[in-house]
Amino acid sequence: MSAKSDQLAILQYLYQRLAKGDTRYCTIPTIKKNTGLEYANQYMLALTDDLESAGLVITRQAYQMSGGRLFQITAAGFDAVDEGKVPIRVDSAAWTGRFDLSEYQKAEIRRILKEMRVVIESARLSNARTANALALIESAEKLIETPDPLWPEIMRLLRSPTLSGVIGIAGLLITLVQIVMATAN
Repeated sequence: MSAKSDQLAILQYLYQRLAKGDTRYCTIPTIKKNTGLEYANQYMLALTDDLESAGLVITRQAYQMSGGRLFQITAAGFDAVDEGKVPIRVDSAAWTGRFDLSEYQKAEIRRILKEMRVVIESARLSNARTANALALIESAEKLIETPDPLWPEIMRLLRSPTLSGVIGIAGLLITLVQIVMATAN
């Protein structure tokens, strides 16, 4: 099996769930059990990250499970499967998290994260929300400093709902994504 066929299997399973009226989100173990895909969770998460990036599935954090995420097909994903036109592109860098960023690109990303920090500190947020948002930025900053940063994890942190509501963050995040995606292409 290829990564593309594995993604299609996941998407078709989520399509079947919703088509049968099951609107609940499901977990990786549920997807594995019902698709026959018995791969590492990290691989499955990478596949679903690609599907989420394409707008075909939506994920939610499952707080009761350590590191758990919940999945559901989006309307766009449902229509794509229904019409047989699933636009899936698999990039090994995206699911391994290995991008070869130059020191200049990393420095630019650090600068953007510092700008995000300034935006958060100057925003009119509650103390708790400010602390949570700054913790996410700090975590991303620490991950970038690792010898081989896992970009999917960094992007997952930065896509947090805690940050998405802060005015001014979206534009900075888009700039950061453009730097990483330029390296991936």
